[in-house]
Amino acid sequence: PIIVGTALVVVVYLPLFFLSGLEGRLFAPIGLAYITSVVASLAVSLTVTPALCAYLLPNYVEKKERRDGLLVRGLRVVADRTIRLSVRHSQHVLATLTGLVVIGIAVLAMRGTQFLPEFNEGVAQINLMLPPETGLSTSDAFGQRKEQVLLEVEGVRSVARRTGRAQGDEHAMGANATETIITFAPDSGRSREEMLADIRDKLGKAFPGVPIGVDQPLQHLLSHMLSGVKAQVAVKIYGPDLDELRRLAAQAEQEIRAVPGVEDLYVEQQVLVPSISVRPNRELLARHGLTVDAIAETIELAMGGEAVSRMLDGQYSYPIVVRLAARYRSDLEALRQLVVHTPEGRALPLADVAEIEKTKTPSNINRENVSRRIVVQHNVAGRALGDVVADVQKALGSVRDSISELEGYRIELSGQFEAQQAATKRILLLSIVSLATMVLILYLHFGSLNLSLQVLAGIPMAFIGAVAYIMASNQALSVATLVGLISLGGIATRNAILLLDHYLHMMREEGVPFGIDLIARAGQERMVPVVMTALTSGIALIPLALAPGQPGKEILYPVATVIIGGLISSTLLDFVVRPALFARFGQGAAERVADAHSHARLLDLYGCDSPQDETTGQ
Repeated sequence: PIIVGTALVVVVYLPLFFLSGLEGRLFAPIGLAYITSVVASLAVSLTVTPALCAYLLPNYVEKKERRDGLLVRGLRVVADRTIRLSVRHSQHVLATLTGLVVIGIAVLAMRGTQFLPEFNEGVAQINLMLPPETGLSTSDAFGQRKEQVLLEVEGVRSVARRTGRAQGDEHAMGANATETIITFAPDSGRSREEMLADIRDKLGKAFPGVPIGVDQPLQHLLSHMLSGVKAQVAVKIYGPDLDELRRLAAQAEQEIRAVPGVEDLYVEQQVLVPSISVRPNRELLARHGLTVDAIAETIELAMGGEAVSRMLDGQYSYPIVVRLAARYRSDLEALRQLVVHTPEGRALPLADVAEIEKTKTPSNINRENVSRRIVVQHNVAGRALGDVVADVQKALGSVRDSISELEGYRIELSGQFEAQQAATKRILLLSIVSLATMVLILYLHFGSLNLSLQVLAGIPMAFIGAVAYIMASNQALSVATLVGLISLGGIATRNAILLLDHYLHMMREEGVPFGIDLIARAGQERMVPVVMTALTSGIALIPLALAPGQPGKEILYPVATVIIGGLISSTLLDFVVRPALFARFGQGAAERVADAHSHARLLDLYGCDSPQDETTGQ
């Protein structure tokens, strides 16, 4: 039983090693650590534990009579009465279990979902996005004003600001963007949600109409890594025409704004800015033997310049760039007089081979998968991510209708929920494979499909307690919750193996006939090992379960609570449901397994088909 139980635990953790992306990096080490620990404990139980028992417990083993403590005697009396009652009313017990499992599934289906539990970083990142043409001085003035507003929020201890990021930065952005990192005072007495709501309210009043994003730094980077957008949800609209994309984005923004839980709604800034357009005349270029590349090189040198040397100032080196003076770079007449040299060496003014005029072009054009796209992004507050996304999907119905009439346009939702859905599907599919492998292992152990399925019945018994704990702690479903349920599947089956093995042991070794007395006695004798197994598995998780929201424990908290809730229910129901299930469906399978074992022992003893063959020769 020990080896089989360990094998089952190893099998249920295998799906974690097939998770990809961020969830795989987070949870695969948990699976590896648990598998390593249970394999090590198996080795200890087969080597060190017997040796220690032989040295430390000789007198204890030699005692013929041993009285249990008052607590154990009382628990055994309760177990005996509970088991007998459940066997007599087995049909009602199993019907109740089925009803509770169905209710649990329905409750989970209605719970909100999210990718990962919310982190408690102790800090927040506040983004302020001004129009693209905003200069550094103006953006700096807005940033200073934002700092003053944030310092007025109760619970904010310090503020740090960054306005713009250079082109060499990994997350380069223009001078119109201001990032502010605020640190919360841990002794403020206010929750993170209260302070973030207060920040949104104050900034909304101080900067009406200005896009503002409120998030935590790690959460912010997580969103950017998953969807390429610095928000939890991104509505991406693809199409060839920028004007049409802006119209569709405005329509999507209007529809999404009314959805409860949507915060920091922001349409990717794409405004028309003044620019100079140069259109080469290909016929004239061909007449003079010129190419478009030659025209482009001349314009690039005049407008962007070229480094011709470097100037040393102490330990710093600066490039010396030659280009037109600033006043000429916006002067159409000066640009028209730029000299272009033909292959024969003749000098031509740029106006002779190209049309130069002032026009307006988009401030930026973003592409994804070779298509132009515009993004409507938002964060989520006050509701579960999955619920908000479902409402956003419904709200975008009219936008989809508009897009369906346009050729070459499409709309997609991206963000953390997308990663959550992909991880959930993969975990469920791999869990089915794990269950099939568990059935195979149990069948090899018991030699009976009936008994193998009875062992797996411990999973729904544990599922009931896990759901109850999720509801009691008001948790949303996340990938961490699913990992807890996976862990529970292996832990819950170990007690079932202990009970079923003892049922069979009493039938084949002690000759106890199948019946209520067998089930009651086996339950009493195995009560202490079952309870001790559950206690040792659950006690270590109590510190995590008592630390909701503490920094560094956000991911492990759902795992711990699910396992503890499942251990409580599976341990209790092992003395209520397990006896009823075995009494109602296990007699035939148990008797066949016991008879087969007895027959095998006779074969080993007499070395022939039956004991009579040894004397009669028949």
